[in-house]
Amino acid sequence: KGKKISETATFTPDPKWSEERARKAAEKFAVRFEDKIKAGGSSIGDKITFEKFSNIFFTDMEISKALAKSTMFDYRQRINSRIIPALGQVKLSQVTNHVVKEFLNGLRQDSCRLDGKGGALTESSITKYRATISTVLSYAVEEGYIPINPLIYAGKQRGHGKVKREYKTKQLTLEQAKQFLWILDHPVNVLHKAHTVKRNGKPVQIKEYTQLWSLDLKWQLFFYIALFTGARRGEIVSLLWSDIDFSLNTIHFSKSTAVVKGEVIHKNTKTYATRQCIVPDIVIAAAKKLMHEQQEACLRLGDYWKGSRGKQFQNNFVFIRDDGSQMHICSPRTEFKRVIQIYNTNIAKDETEMIPDDLTLHDLRHTTASILINKKLDPRAVSGVLGHANTSTRLNIYAYFFHQSSKEAASIMADALLDEPAVVNHR
Repeated sequence: KGKKISETATFTPDPKWSEERARKAAEKFAVRFEDKIKAGGSSIGDKITFEKFSNIFFTDMEISKALAKSTMFDYRQRINSRIIPALGQVKLSQVTNHVVKEFLNGLRQDSCRLDGKGGALTESSITKYRATISTVLSYAVEEGYIPINPLIYAGKQRGHGKVKREYKTKQLTLEQAKQFLWILDHPVNVLHKAHTVKRNGKPVQIKEYTQLWSLDLKWQLFFYIALFTGARRGEIVSLLWSDIDFSLNTIHFSKSTAVVKGEVIHKNTKTYATRQCIVPDIVIAAAKKLMHEQQEACLRLGDYWKGSRGKQFQNNFVFIRDDGSQMHICSPRTEFKRVIQIYNTNIAKDETEMIPDDLTLHDLRHTTASILINKKLDPRAVSGVLGHANTSTRLNIYAYFFHQSSKEAASIMADALLDEPAVVNHR
């Protein structure tokens, strides 16, 4: 723009050096500095620390809203808890691949956890720290503070033939999934052991008794959707009645819910994509019944009802509290554990019939994937149902099930080609 731009750098020689040595070293420094500037390099990154630039990064991200609140929260946690104490005073241009590798290696040492527990961080957690640093460095390149992000190109040639780590998942077997579905809509006689309670400050002995228990309809529908669609917890909790098409038996997933610093936020799905899943009649029947119950509750509760009314009822959340407001995202996890505990205690005859009590709600998603894969559904179709960003994501996570399928493929080929020996006629 016609204005002269000045770039400066300071060279400080060793006090022990002679004047001649200091002069020659200064001249070499000047030549390298000039070459760097002529090549388009900038010295801005030499003058600002990683800590100061990370503050600029967060300020800009908050203004532009380029990152989801949950992502911003995770980045802040990692940067403030570990990255700043280790790399905060390093100049931005000096945050090289070697520096970051040394930092990450420190996270692999015993007793480096901040929660006081022994052992090192998991590799998945360490990868997230590296990704966070890389995100900040990429933004620095975009803003002209450094010429390249050194982490993007690090190890590209060396890692060309590196085998990717195979994920390990937990899921219900097909038989266990059927058992889980059974308890969703069957009453159970729950045994309550003898115990003591306090009433008016005095202990009262309660004898052993049984009580007929059945799962609330909203939980029945929630677990139906989780198992038949493989949807994430935040996606299911975010469903509105307008997302369910009763005539086409479809459910539309377009948003998600998360909690950041105690605040409930609504955001796009994890992959920023929407998807539509066709579900069995049993799911739609439960949805119709639940919507009718909620409409009755809306009329009965009057001003206590916090949801929409009348023609706007379709804008209500499918999964709600008693007052019509959205269900808390942590509630399904607690109910899932309770259902498994009731089944194992009151229905299962022995350990072989029990549903694993260490399963998480997210493992229903893995169960959906394993059933679809073992039933030979096309990989792209599986990705579409589960809402993966790309097919490779599903291949990495569920590689085990494809190994199982490959065994069947080998058996098929052997049966086809090795059933009878080939007859060769020699003339």
